[in-house]
Amino acid sequence: MRRLQLFQSILLPVGLAAAVVALSLVMHQRTFSSVTRLMETAGRLEETQRWFQRAEQCVLELIAPANAVFADWDVASHRGRLHRARLKLDEAIAQGRSYGLNVTRLTRLTEEMAAGADEVFENVMRMREAGADSGAQAEALTAASRAMARADEKQMSAVRELGLLTERVRAEQRNILEEHEVSLQARLTMERYVVTLLVLLALGMAWFGWRLRQTDRALAAQRRATEAAQRERLAAIGELCSSVAHGIRNPLAAIRSSTQLTLDLGKLDDASRARLQDVLIEGTRLGDRVSGLLKMARAGSESFEDVCLQDVVAGAVSGLGPELERLGLTLKRELAADPIVVRGDRHQLEQLVVELVSNAMEHSPRGESIIVACQRPGANGRAVLAVDDAGPGVPDAVRSSVFQLFFTTKEHGTGIGLATVKGIARLHEGDVTLARSARGGARFEVTLPTTRT
Repeated sequence: MRRLQLFQSILLPVGLAAAVVALSLVMHQRTFSSVTRLMETAGRLEETQRWFQRAEQCVLELIAPANAVFADWDVASHRGRLHRARLKLDEAIAQGRSYGLNVTRLTRLTEEMAAGADEVFENVMRMREAGADSGAQAEALTAASRAMARADEKQMSAVRELGLLTERVRAEQRNILEEHEVSLQARLTMERYVVTLLVLLALGMAWFGWRLRQTDRALAAQRRATEAAQRERLAAIGELCSSVAHGIRNPLAAIRSSTQLTLDLGKLDDASRARLQDVLIEGTRLGDRVSGLLKMARAGSESFEDVCLQDVVAGAVSGLGPELERLGLTLKRELAADPIVVRGDRHQLEQLVVELVSNAMEHSPRGESIIVACQRPGANGRAVLAVDDAGPGVPDAVRSSVFQLFFTTKEHGTGIGLATVKGIARLHEGDVTLARSARGGARFEVTLPTTRT
């Protein structure tokens, strides 16, 4: 009996305590190993993200020699620059393959960029060899300009492809963090269950909980670092967009002005005039894309102030009356009576409203109305700005892509408007979503944090 009492009072609790402590040690070791694997994976992903920045720079530099040849006509020098840029880009792409990235499409786009640059050089050489033959010179210059425009389009596609690859890497990183978080929460639940059943082992479990909290703090710091890195990458993409846009503007302006001058003063047959009209139309479309890129690249929060959302709507739609009347549309405002105040840039927010209303105008049938509504903040402290139309709506197949930069289903669309809306909303710590209107059309809802109501 005494031995049984000794077992019940000492040996059993000690044995249970030892078992729970051993279990705690095993759980801690697994958590530590998981964190170690997470950190190693995060390090590999961070190295991959640095590769994206290098690859973007290489893409930007690839056709720079072809752009520069229009300034000094030194074909030999710039061909050498192109060769070096191709070698540098090939090395970057090979490194991307070593990271397990699917760079097949990127490789094809860069090869087409390089081919376009070679075509530019060949046409510049033709122009120089033409001597005093102005007709041959003009033909060669036109061919070089078209080749440059095609190369610029491929460059933009390559930048977009890099953006898609970046998003996939980010998604992989988020999945890793989420999987680790789920695993961590499962272990925490198990720990709490053991603590509930074995109160006498609180000290040992408290030690384990302390170590677990340390791990949580390390993960929180890692998440903050990841978010900061994402913001830096977005800023880098903005700088890249600005650089690409500025690089396109000058030769594009020369192409458009020369084309317009030829149309106005040249003696052209109908076929030639039609081809030049196509050049001018496409040049204008590309110019719109460039302007949109610059607007997105220049967006910032330095000029934020308290603004009334109702005043923003009034200022945005004040100049749309003539176009609404021309299209046979009416604009209805459903605004909250009390002021809804947000922190932001008035001009950017007005641009957001103009882009949404303009999009609704393009898709609304004559005789219908467009509704602009401002709803008071809910329990989450966020106001809702909604634009509702009675158009055909957005097909399910493209709903997930409408906010992507350069995505458009219209023949002459730029794919910048809704991407600009999303960028402005995110800059103001908000978001924009696409819903179905009760009238069968599209309803875009922008949520923004408020300062007061």
